[in-house]
Amino acid sequence: MIIACMFALFECKAQDLNTAEQADSTVTRLFKAGDWKNVVRFGQQAVDKGIDFVVLRQQMGYAYFITGNYSKALVEYDAVLEKDPKNKTASYYAYLCAKYLNHDLQASWYASRLDTNQLRDEKIGAFAPLNAGIEAGTKDPEEAYRSNATYSRLFESNRLSWRLQLDQSYLNFSQSISSPIIYRERYRDETEILSVTNIDKQYEYYAKLGFVINSKFTLIGSYHYLNTNFQNITYNSNIGLAGLKYAGTYFDLQADFNWGFMIDRHLLQYNASLLFYPLGNLNLYTITRYSYLNQNALGQTIFTQSLGFKAMANVWLETGLTFGNMDNYIDADGLYIYNSIDATKLKLGETVFYQLGKHAQLQLNYAIEKKDDDRHDINYNQHSITAALLWKF
Repeated sequence: MIIACMFALFECKAQDLNTAEQADSTVTRLFKAGDWKNVVRFGQQAVDKGIDFVVLRQQMGYAYFITGNYSKALVEYDAVLEKDPKNKTASYYAYLCAKYLNHDLQASWYASRLDTNQLRDEKIGAFAPLNAGIEAGTKDPEEAYRSNATYSRLFESNRLSWRLQLDQSYLNFSQSISSPIIYRERYRDETEILSVTNIDKQYEYYAKLGFVINSKFTLIGSYHYLNTNFQNITYNSNIGLAGLKYAGTYFDLQADFNWGFMIDRHLLQYNASLLFYPLGNLNLYTITRYSYLNQNALGQTIFTQSLGFKAMANVWLETGLTFGNMDNYIDADGLYIYNSIDATKLKLGETVFYQLGKHAQLQLNYAIEKKDDDRHDINYNQHSITAALLWKF
């Protein structure tokens, strides 16, 4: 193998890949020798000179794929499919690259090009469940007027067609809230501040539709319904979202906006986010998100920055920081809504992702929040622990 690599490198240098035949012969030798770095190097050198053909691009794509650079592998396989739309090998590896980048809809778009045997091997279909799971947590406030809160969520995701995906969640939140009241005795000129305890209960339903336009663009729409019971009064809230996502090389861009009514407030929120993965995989990534929230004609900005990386085999860590006035703030494509009694001003969290096997993933999150209790003029910390179990079919 070493001798073959040395011979191929010498031939590259001598012939300088001036013709398609030279490029094909040289890169093929490097490919057979498993010299992936030089397959990419000399393959790109040929492409830069205008020497471009399907086999060359496939070899470069596989070299990127086998070394874990799924973003660049997708570039090469897209180039193959542009010249040869019916190339099943390119479609198959492009499907895997998109899948490993957590681009489920893009993966479906490539899978629609596969033949029956390949689909059977991957155990996928145009209509099929993608994942399901449960999430539960508790919130511990350092505040005498607030009890521990409990939270739970059941969720599922289904492919409705090769281009359409539906995500659904059923959520539940509960917390005891103590509010001050002023009591004045009838025959005495005395007042006393008492407190009354109310149970804040909230039931929610969330649905998100994603429609893939092509290998790069996806349309997103979601709806979130909240049924809130507080002080024996029931409130119904409705929030919608519309957005567009672009999957680029080494990055994803998304722009979207939310609108709706939250109890007695009209909400309009604009969001822009960037997911950057410089290695072409999810072993290292950052997420930057900027939001502008306008409610009842009053505006506020919220900024989020996260950093994630693969810490060891099957373990990823993600650190996230969010700051701004998160009063009715809408996050994660409309899935999470910060509509608690006390507004969150700052949130710092750490999440551990552990891959239990081919199908199961365990998630554990700890977060500390700086909260503002306007009713009692108190600022306090709240600690939360959330665990989730995700099953991928």
